[in-house]
Amino acid sequence: MKMCKLGDIIVVNNYIGDDGKQLSQHSFVVVSDEKGTIAGLEYSMVASVISSFKSEKQRQKKLKYEENMELPLDSMNEKDFEKSSYVKADKAFYFNKDKLDYYVLATLKDEYLDELLKLILKLASEGKLNQIIDNL
Repeated sequence: MKMCKLGDIIVVNNYIGDDGKQLSQHSFVVVSDEKGTIAGLEYSMVASVISSFKSEKQRQKKLKYEENMELPLDSMNEKDFEKSSYVKADKAFYFNKDKLDYYVLATLKDEYLDELLKLILKLASEGKLNQIIDNL
């Protein structure tokens, strides 16, 4: 079994997006590395998608929404993001690590991981967490 842990930033080579379309080469942050079941399907990891800002205008627009959390260039331990990015905290992608083609890029710094997990819990308690199980 491949190894990744809570807070790791991974790059998934192929996955189904929240719109049902096949996508490739995208970054995620692991928000749970515990096994479980959802809708009768087994999973071993939950991750939130990371996107880059394409412009300052887009950055300002995306950050108006509480579910989008900015990840500064220096928010990783081992390396830096090439572009200012944000994580979509309202989208929880469920994966089975054994069936997933991915690699670990880096690890999110603890203070950003803590902030992200608090935001995800807040969104979940408000019924605003979109659980995506199409990849199981």
